[in-house]
Amino acid sequence: MTGRATSPRALFGHPPGLMLLFLVEMWERFSFYGMRTLLIVYLTAVVLPDAGHVAGYATLCALLHLDPATAGPVRISSELYGLYSGCVYLTPLLGGLLADRLFGKRATIIAGGALIVAGHLLLTTRHWFLAALLLVVIGTGGVKGNIAAQVADLYEPGDPRRERGFSIFYVGINVGATAAPIVCSALAGTLGWNAAFMATSIGMIAGLALYAFGAAHLPDRQAPDPAAAAPARTGGGSFAILAVLTLAATFLWISYEQQANALVRWMAASPSDMGLAWLQAIPPAMVLCGTPLLTRHWSARARAGREPGPGSKMLIGAAIVLVMQLLLAVLSLAGGGKAPPGWVVALYFAGWEIGDLYFSPAAMGVFSRLARPGFEAVTMAVWYLTVFAGNIASGWIGGMWGSVGISAYWFIVAALTAVGVAGMAVCRPLIARAPHAVPQDA
Repeated sequence: MTGRATSPRALFGHPPGLMLLFLVEMWERFSFYGMRTLLIVYLTAVVLPDAGHVAGYATLCALLHLDPATAGPVRISSELYGLYSGCVYLTPLLGGLLADRLFGKRATIIAGGALIVAGHLLLTTRHWFLAALLLVVIGTGGVKGNIAAQVADLYEPGDPRRERGFSIFYVGINVGATAAPIVCSALAGTLGWNAAFMATSIGMIAGLALYAFGAAHLPDRQAPDPAAAAPARTGGGSFAILAVLTLAATFLWISYEQQANALVRWMAASPSDMGLAWLQAIPPAMVLCGTPLLTRHWSARARAGREPGPGSKMLIGAAIVLVMQLLLAVLSLAGGGKAPPGWVVALYFAGWEIGDLYFSPAAMGVFSRLARPGFEAVTMAVWYLTVFAGNIASGWIGGMWGSVGISAYWFIVAALTAVGVAGMAVCRPLIARAPHAVPQDA
């Protein structure tokens, strides 16, 4: 199959293939966020105390210029977490190239999913812990950008439903992310680490099985002759938009990754009236509740000719994120460094995710629309590259926790978030001058 999968039937006004991709991504993200929830604690409590028996640990510390004798578990676990969680968003570049130029999206996704399963099954064998992470990193490269590119392939270039389709797809991400922290934390606490990591493996197996049985009904366009690629969407203006958007989004992801790094440490040091696993389930729960409302709202605005364009949505979302980050910084200063009550942190999580609902689907839509023909998966992988850079920077910044004051730390994060907002403000007029395939403000 080389074209877009078409059908007279539609799912809530969208192509039926969107539901399959929704479900596959839901299970893949369950496996990812389940492991993400456990990783910092598992590293600190289980792996690092016996790190001498972990294959490749000494070499990795040397490459990262970390001395295990002096760096301490907080810095080491933070940098390892940042490296891992960043690299899972770097390898989609390789996966996109393999899909676009060699194997097609379908085969690359199936191979990547199999590697993720193997990695999750190896996680509890401490000797091969780093090898397991490497398998997950490589496997995610085959899945992440290519699934998003297949969402884009469901729509014609000028189809105004594309951004709303990505919003629905984004719900799939967050259904898995909502359940994962609760399920995996409960399993780790009651049945142990093996049961928790087995659950993440089962999640990926479920997603892989769904995709293998349903992929024949999805578009899997092969790369065209580069000489035949239309130049209309590859000019300098498109490149400038993607470059500025890539840089700006990176700063916003620095803020996001604090939710599983510094914020975890802060809440763990201050008794809260809400469990950490429940707090971390709030952002994806907000997506589940907020996306249908926002999608309906934007559809109504579109019918009235007043739907904001993607540039405006991204700027609004980034501004909301900045307000939430400033709230955390101000409260940390007012409380003398003590973590605020759980309900305040819940408000922070909820507000951050509302901003993300405006920002991320719109940005994914812009990236997919401006992709050069034959490089759709690679271009979507560049979007995930922003998450990679944000994760790497977050790991480095997280290493400052404890060496600077708590309120100073959160104001630093807020300042970096403000840089991202400024970048979104720059992007908005660039998008207004973009090719006609990108919807403008009504």
